[in-house]
Amino acid sequence: MAEQYCKGCGALIQHENKTMPGYMPEKSSDYDAGKLVLCQRCFRLRNYADVITSSLTNDEYLTVIDKISKENALIVKIVDIFDFTGSFVPAIKRLTGNEDVILVGNKMDLLPKNVKPERILNWLKQMLAREGFTVLDSILISAKYGYNLDELMQLIDKYKGKRNVYIVGCSNVGKSKIVNQILKRYLGYPTDVITVSSSPGTTIGLIGFPLLDGTMIFDTPGVINKHQYTYYLTRPSYKITVPKKEIKPLVFQLNEGQTLFFGGLARLDIINGETGDRVNIVTYFANTLNIHRTKTIRADELYESKLYSLLTPPFNENEGVPKWVYHDFRIRDNLKYDIVFSGLGFVTIRAPFYIRAHAPFVVGIYARPAII
Repeated sequence: MAEQYCKGCGALIQHENKTMPGYMPEKSSDYDAGKLVLCQRCFRLRNYADVITSSLTNDEYLTVIDKISKENALIVKIVDIFDFTGSFVPAIKRLTGNEDVILVGNKMDLLPKNVKPERILNWLKQMLAREGFTVLDSILISAKYGYNLDELMQLIDKYKGKRNVYIVGCSNVGKSKIVNQILKRYLGYPTDVITVSSSPGTTIGLIGFPLLDGTMIFDTPGVINKHQYTYYLTRPSYKITVPKKEIKPLVFQLNEGQTLFFGGLARLDIINGETGDRVNIVTYFANTLNIHRTKTIRADELYESKLYSLLTPPFNENEGVPKWVYHDFRIRDNLKYDIVFSGLGFVTIRAPFYIRAHAPFVVGIYARPAII
């Protein structure tokens, strides 16, 4: 029998090892003519919302992505606009070996509705310039609600010529959801084809579909970025920390010596407001995440006594969240900045300020020009 690949995740179908990607029982009826071939993992994700962890090693990922570098293709790079810093992954361009890139900022639906898309797009261009990353074009979309999908397809048609199209990006930025939208809206598919899950690493291999002009569009596995919280949370914690709908910003006025806890996952201390005034902080996190204010002098004790109760998530010590470290940020100009906890959220503060941000040592914490 010829090799077959799961149409949900791209894994090579195999019958020997239930714990490996692509497993399917040999007697599965999914081999019947006309049926969509799905591995057991994708079948259970779709029908029972089971979470069966499976991901590529770095070597396996490079083997998959190396196929793109050998081809003259159009790259559509997806970033999560809510977590741009954590999902950008500038190495994509080097990995694919391709200069022709359209940048797509997905999940615009998470930002407050009063934020103008033009402002976000200008900010995105500013961030690209800081990274020294050039693109053919850039666009903001919401794959969830279909915002700007027509405009994205127009850009793809404008730049691709007779080339194939590869959708690339970090895990959980919405690549598979975008491809499913394209298949249903423009290619006549009646329902989702690619398996979509909140769990990272759902897509295992390249999954290709023919376009109307005979070229192909491919979904690809997500780049593994272990500086994001995503990789250290259980499913219950993940559901609370990752926003699913429009963020409702919260405003705090903090004095020196005050602290904000973001669940039991991160912490922000006001060391010095520089001017002696209160520091205004606007928080952008999932609406379900508990934010707790306390005095910095009590913060360590509170964390030790209230972790897993007042300060959740995480919900238990088995989640494996690594030991915390802190990062100091002292900025003296009069501009607004975001302090980003990669994969969790960010706070916006106007300088001058001197703050201390705490998070697990593996998690990226960054300062950047304010997005809003």
